[in-house]
Amino acid sequence: MNKDLISLVKSNKYYEDLYELPWKLMETKNNKQTKSKKLRIAIINVPCGGFGDIIVCQTFYEYLKSWYPQHDIILCTTTPYKFKKLGINTKGYVKIHVHGEDECELYNLMYFKKQPKKFDIMICVPIINYQFNINQFKKFIPYANLFNTFTMSEYNGYIPPYTFPIGVGEGQLGLFLTNQKIKKDNLLKGPYALTYIQPSPEWGVHSNLCFITFMEMISKKYSKQYPLFQVIVQPWIIDNLNESPSIMNRFKKAVNPYYQNILVYYNDKEFTLIEGTGNILILRGDILPKPRSEFISLMKYSVEDILLTGDQSITDCFSSSSNKHIWYQIAPWKTDFADNLAKCIPDKNIDNFKTTCGNLKSIRTNINYSSFLQTYDFRILGKKRMDSILQFIYNKEDFREFMDIVLHSRTIESVLKKLKYTLK
Repeated sequence: MNKDLISLVKSNKYYEDLYELPWKLMETKNNKQTKSKKLRIAIINVPCGGFGDIIVCQTFYEYLKSWYPQHDIILCTTTPYKFKKLGINTKGYVKIHVHGEDECELYNLMYFKKQPKKFDIMICVPIINYQFNINQFKKFIPYANLFNTFTMSEYNGYIPPYTFPIGVGEGQLGLFLTNQKIKKDNLLKGPYALTYIQPSPEWGVHSNLCFITFMEMISKKYSKQYPLFQVIVQPWIIDNLNESPSIMNRFKKAVNPYYQNILVYYNDKEFTLIEGTGNILILRGDILPKPRSEFISLMKYSVEDILLTGDQSITDCFSSSSNKHIWYQIAPWKTDFADNLAKCIPDKNIDNFKTTCGNLKSIRTNINYSSFLQTYDFRILGKKRMDSILQFIYNKEDFREFMDIVLHSRTIESVLKKLKYTLK
């Protein structure tokens, strides 16, 4: 074993990468699972805004429960109330307490009021905004080290390294796809389109232009097929139209050639933006927000073109209705994810702020996501990575000497010297 490890150590440039060698060795050997004692696998969740981090964590928890029913999977979180808001049964979840806020805090500020039984594996889901620091984490769980503690990124995370770099593109372990069984809700009769994006100024000046670009495109595309057409929008979009004459004028100029009557349903009221003779468009500002299951149903049964933003929304759409043509509002801090989506799907519109929300030249473009979704499925790529970690933990006594050497060294040269000495 040490001979194999010496060869691997020599091939690494950075000392920090040595902690990954045992499970990487298991990954290359492609070993089958062996019987072992029951392990305690902890998911450590410190979300940072919104519910996307919660859903990712819950999905990963469900993956592990289905993959490894023989082991104890324990979800530890600073925000159990956010799981409850999504209708998730949190019985058995462990509350992490914080000397500070519930979200976005550092691990050295965290503690358990009652220490849980020792974990064999800890996986931090997700790591956002800063690079993982094992010394900070040890202030929270003192027996943690980089041989039993692992990390997961957000989609195409930008502060590596991560054990589980999720997302798309080279080296990424795919999307958190699920088998969605969605019933059709009677919230709205079709035909309708769905938009779900983030507002300005939080996301820059792009939001209003994004919405208007999408509306112009779908109005032109569907006006002949659907003389009566509805579009689900968020309430803030209606507010922006009402409060800004310039935004309203741009919206009317984009849509009015195709729909001569534009109505709005909002706050239990109905009012008219444009009254004329011809097609009718209704902006439905009275539908959202909705619980996740109802929102997924609205996505599934909308027309082909859909405008979304956020990791979780686009993943839910891929999972529930992969026949859509997804138009994607790029977050300023998520351009790497958008660029890789554009390359991997492929869809040249997504990596350009001018066309990512809609493009009149691409109205008739058909996008086939089948190959893309088969290639970037975490249930395949991520399980292989998790299997290799478990295989390492099952056989960690074989690596005991190597782990002790790495934990008590500071350079690759020192590790190599000590490993070679063990072979004498």
